[in-house]
Amino acid sequence: MYQFICEEVEKAHCFLDSLIVAVKPKPPPKHIRNGLDDDGDDEDLEFRLPQSASGWKRKLFYFLHDKLKFPDMLLMAIFSLSLKMWAVIIIWFILAPIAHRWDMGPLYILATGFAIIFLNLGQRQHGDMSAYSIFNEDFRELPGTLNADRLDRDIRAGQF
Repeated sequence: MYQFICEEVEKAHCFLDSLIVAVKPKPPPKHIRNGLDDDGDDEDLEFRLPQSASGWKRKLFYFLHDKLKFPDMLLMAIFSLSLKMWAVIIIWFILAPIAHRWDMGPLYILATGFAIIFLNLGQRQHGDMSAYSIFNEDFRELPGTLNADRLDRDIRAGQF
């Protein structure tokens, strides 16, 4: 058979100096092809309502999940916000066209950004230390803070 191939190649004025081989890959195992791998990783990402959820939240969840087929990540985002936060978001979207009509759109966006920053600053409890030493009593630093004094002390002591 090899001789037949060589004769055919010589007729076509080709030289048989290389051989190209293609191998058909094996298909993946049946349980992976069907999507039935038993890793259990997908179960961790499923969104489930807590048992204490109200009736209207359950109805909304089943409508969004079963009827509209919303992905679980989107459902997590929707149900993680409180009713008060949803009211703020709706009011923001109602006021946005008004700000745009008065040519104050960029100012509205900037004010929103500053409001988000200042409302999320939070309050420190008595005795808690700030990460910035200038805000602490006696300018005390957090343990493990790397500063010039400690670096200089470590170099002089031969610990570095």
